Amino acid sequence: MRFALRPLEKDSTLNILHGAVRSGKTWALHPKALYGATYNVPGLKVFTGVSKQSVINNVLSGLVELVGPKNCSYNRTTGEVRLFTSRWQIIGAKDEGSERYIRGMTIGVAICDELSLMPESFFQMLLSRLSPRGARLYGTTNPDSPYHYLKTKFLDKAELKANGILQSEHFTMADNPNLTPEYVAAQSRMYTGFFYKRFILGEWVLAEGAIYKDSWSDELLYNLKDQPIGLKGAGGYEQRFFTIDYGTTNPMVILEIYDDGTYYWVTREYYWDSVAEGRQKTDAEYADDLVKFIGSDRHATVIIDPSAASFKTELVRRGIFHVDAKNDVSDGIRMTSMLLNQRKIKFCRETTTKTVQEMQSYAWDPKAAANGEEKPLKNHDHAPDALRYFVKTEVPYWRFGE
Repeated sequence: MRFALRPLEKDSTLNILHGAVRSGKTWALHPKALYGATYNVPGLKVFTGVSKQSVINNVLSGLVELVGPKNCSYNRTTGEVRLFTSRWQIIGAKDEGSERYIRGMTIGVAICDELSLMPESFFQMLLSRLSPRGARLYGTTNPDSPYHYLKTKFLDKAELKANGILQSEHFTMADNPNLTPEYVAAQSRMYTGFFYKRFILGEWVLAEGAIYKDSWSDELLYNLKDQPIGLKGAGGYEQRFFTIDYGTTNPMVILEIYDDGTYYWVTREYYWDSVAEGRQKTDAEYADDLVKFIGSDRHATVIIDPSAASFKTELVRRGIFHVDAKNDVSDGIRMTSMLLNQRKIKFCRETTTKTVQEMQSYAWDPKAAANGEEKPLKNHDHAPDALRYFVKTEVPYWRFGE
């Protein structure tokens, strides 16, 4: 409340809220947007985020709920938001090239969603656009690597705070009065290890070592003889999936997954390592193998890496319906970890041996981490990638449970 209700005139040029998930950071931006609607400063007023849609989902929807659609509306054609009598522009910042969208602009107020997901080039260009006297930037972010540019070049710079250029606030779930103790406890159970430190404690900690080391347990494994009778029969499952990590020189992996409404059962794997086998397969051969792996029941969803263009063409030629996987690596890993923590997924010991091995050896790249990036090592990552595609694309958030 101290931050949210403070007039813009008393704020610093840069105002950054960071910390735990569900801690009220985005909510605290809503009063700033309302103040900003009548704030007398030259230049444009903008909302920014990793995409226009994320801004709409995370910020704009809350504003509409707060003041009503008559007082806050969005024109998808022009990208313009009308907040009472003020005009704002929504700008996406998904990659390094996004900084071109704000070149030449003069910006008076910027409301920024998830700052740590913005490329540094975009953020630096945005700062250079805040030239009017009294210009203000307000941003939220969950923690990231301690080597992230936002941490090292801004949040850690005592001189920026001493000179009144930057104000930052660290948020925890205790700062959100709308959360019940039961909800906080449920959220805490979803995360372990470094995910817990980041998303629950709000700490900027390094992603290192095995990715799922704190989520993995023998409780996730089952023996074939213990598989539910009738799981694969009519009425035994709600949906059947085949999720694919495409490879030519790298291994080609297909996982069969059944959803019975409570658990996701990883029942079989197809794993072709052309290096180990001494022979590389063609797209036609892989498609033959997929058809054989699926069997006679074609009522299943096939999920595939969107970059596998030639293989997707082969599937279309054969009339095999498929969907492109959502390939957000960081968020996919986070969601997979949550699913493992909740013990909502099970792997068959006898028929998914490579998957079980790779899930435990899947590791962060230490060289990338030292440069403020987070990405997995590109080895022993094929089955985990296939599983991540499935989780990110098909598992709704409510399935993670309480």
